[in-house]
Amino acid sequence: MAPQKDTYLLLDVAGVDMALPMTAVAEILPMTRLDRQAPWPKVLAGFVNLRGRPLAVIDLARVMDPQREPSKPDLYSHVVRLDQAHGGGGLALLVDRAKDAEVAADDFTEVDDAATANGVICGNLLILGRLTPLIDVNRLLLIEEEVRVAEIAEALRTRLEASGSSEP
Repeated sequence: MAPQKDTYLLLDVAGVDMALPMTAVAEILPMTRLDRQAPWPKVLAGFVNLRGRPLAVIDLARVMDPQREPSKPDLYSHVVRLDQAHGGGGLALLVDRAKDAEVAADDFTEVDDAATANGVICGNLLILGRLTPLIDVNRLLLIEEEVRVAEIAEALRTRLEASGSSEP
C-alpha cells in the first residue's frame, strides 16, 4: 500500500494521467534529440547525451502497450530521469507531459497484476477526485530489456569517452 504522506509526479502518458512516486524522480528534463538505432528494444525511445553520459530513455507509452507505434515527442514532451535507486541514474522515461509535481493522494487501491498495463501499474491513487494509475518503477523493464539497455549504454559510454565528449 502506498503511504498517504508520499507525493507524486503527475504525468500525461498517451492521453492518460499517471502517477510516479517523487522519491523515484531525479530530475525533469525538457525534450531533446533522441539517438535511436533499429535493432534496439522497442521500448527504448533512444539515448540522450546528458552531461557527457548516455541516458537511456524508455518510451513509457510503449511499455504500457507494446503494440503501440513509437511516441512522437513534441516541444512539450518531457524526459523524467529516475534516481540512482531506480535505473542507477542512467534511465529516464519519455512522457507527453510532466503535469504537476509534489501531488498528494487521498487514497490508494492495489490492482491485480493481471489487470495492469503490461504489469507496470501497481495500483490506483485518488488524486484530485480522480483515480490515477500508479507506476511501479521496479517493473518497467523485463530482465532481458534491462540487460540489453545496459549493454547499449556501456557501448555508448565507451564511444563518448573515445570522442572526448564524456565527463572526466
